[in-house]
Amino acid sequence: MKKILFIIALQTIIYATNPPFKVGELLKYSAEWNGISVGKAELFLSGTELINNIETYQIIFTTKTNGLANMLFPIKDRVDVWIDKKEFFTHRLKKNINQSTYKEKIDITFDYNNSIAISNGKSVAIDFKARGPYSMFYFLRTINLDAEKTMSFNSYEGKKIVNYSLKMTGTEIIDSGLGKFSCKVIKPYSEGKELFKNKGDMRIWISESEKRLPVKIQIKIQYGSMTLTLDEIN
Repeated sequence: MKKILFIIALQTIIYATNPPFKVGELLKYSAEWNGISVGKAELFLSGTELINNIETYQIIFTTKTNGLANMLFPIKDRVDVWIDKKEFFTHRLKKNINQSTYKEKIDITFDYNNSIAISNGKSVAIDFKARGPYSMFYFLRTINLDAEKTMSFNSYEGKKIVNYSLKMTGTEIIDSGLGKFSCKVIKPYSEGKELFKNKGDMRIWISESEKRLPVKIQIKIQYGSMTLTLDEIN
């Protein structure tokens, strides 16, 4: 495990000087529910900002339903995350979730110097560098993804600390709005089970192209699956 962590740290240092993304990158996705088009999503690397005097990238993730789906189950979500410019872990997470039956607002700042996460005036002790799903979309683009490698991480989004692992489960050809990509399939899981054991399963497809794009993101839940497929890149 120590050897794996050392290799990951070394790769991260190398990619920090020349990551496969830059400020202004906009990834646009089509959103499908059980194969039916329901809306759009975007990942936008909007700029840089100092958080606790540390340089970060600000990433904005938005999801919005349209058409009939917006009438039956409207979704208008926005998640802002600030990730470290060198190691790509989370320094701040701000969620504004607006769905027909569920709403959530949260703003968490990670103070690594004092080993705490602060949210709504409350603090939680942490002894890790947080890597949630939104920062993970970018971190995975900066490391080599090998089949024999299992990586362990921690995340915190305001409720409880989650310990989880990632592994590369294979390679697939994905057809997207930008053409076909050979992608490595990444599966998160926790304690030998799926990461979302009460809500479903998740997969992330990272392209083997130079930009190492998150071409496809799929979450399987109780009543089907939500799939985001890359349509456009700016």
